[in-house]
Amino acid sequence: MLRVGLVGTSWWADAMYLPALADHPRGAITAICGRDPERTLDAADRWGIEHAFTDWTELLDSGLIDAVIVASPNNTHHDITMAAMERDMAVLCEKPVALTAAEAEAMAEAAAARGLVTMVPFTYRWMPTHQWIKELIDDGYVGRPYHLTLRYFAGFARDPAYSWRFDVEHSGGGLLGDLGSHCLHLARWWLGEVSAIGALSTTFVDRDPRPDSTPYVQGEDASTITVRFDSGAVGTLQVSAMCWEGTPFGQTQDVEIHGSDGTLYAVNDWDSVQEVRGVRAGELGLRVLPVPEHLWQGARRSPVPDTYRDIFRRSDAMARTWVDAAADRRPCQPDLAEGARVQRLLETAAESARADSRLLPVAP
Repeated sequence: MLRVGLVGTSWWADAMYLPALADHPRGAITAICGRDPERTLDAADRWGIEHAFTDWTELLDSGLIDAVIVASPNNTHHDITMAAMERDMAVLCEKPVALTAAEAEAMAEAAAARGLVTMVPFTYRWMPTHQWIKELIDDGYVGRPYHLTLRYFAGFARDPAYSWRFDVEHSGGGLLGDLGSHCLHLARWWLGEVSAIGALSTTFVDRDPRPDSTPYVQGEDASTITVRFDSGAVGTLQVSAMCWEGTPFGQTQDVEIHGSDGTLYAVNDWDSVQEVRGVRAGELGLRVLPVPEHLWQGARRSPVPDTYRDIFRRSDAMARTWVDAAADRRPCQPDLAEGARVQRLLETAAESARADSRLLPVAP
């Protein structure tokens, strides 16, 4: 049984990692760490976790864990992950994996040198429609890809309340790292390596001060990213947390891919619709391309948040996949190397946004 430590007590950890490993046959969260003692003890009590810490170094040195999930704020990811790997622990580290590309690349290099099992949970990779898009592209449905459009619209930034996610010192940026990282991972997974990237980023809301009233640099709440792939294909990835989408979950995702042999459209309204439609070159009329049964993994189809919960809490996905891989000491994807590459793309996109939004080359 793999003994897993969890660093982080946010709603995300409570929603994704604690339930995912509550009944895993090969791993369990045996210790939890958080900055707030009361909140940490509450989580430990609710989930039946025997050991609770407020200092992550004490957790790593406790002898109680073999692996660690790093779900703390972005500015802690590098130090915790590096320390865990120095102790030969498998690591699942939230995205973005670091504040800089140099930090992320050092993390990936350390993992490779030690042969450690790592994962970066780019969540939407495991959603059935996105898995289906990957299979269709790989099977040649669109032929040679020409261009990709991916939109991820949410509304959580409309609230001006202070959030560390928009505090550059703690997050490393704003929405580029938060939602843009998901889109860049999907784009690379579907269409291959990115050779050039640019971004036009905007801050629409003036956020409230920090709780201690100290000043801070505010990250963007919307960004439009342009990419050129090694293949010659191009892409537009638009992320915004300033949208009122009118759905219970407060977000929508749309994908459009055009190529020499066909076209794919995917819609996820995060309410009742998650479908992929397509048309082959020379045909008339889009038709629904039903997601195959094996990609649902027994998950409920509607409402979409129930699909999300089932995929990550019950199926072979994300944290559950990582536990199996760590127990077997075999690689899994996406790993820290992928996280580092996405971090390099994010850093170059941010550089573009600070200048004139032109496309900038990305080092191989």
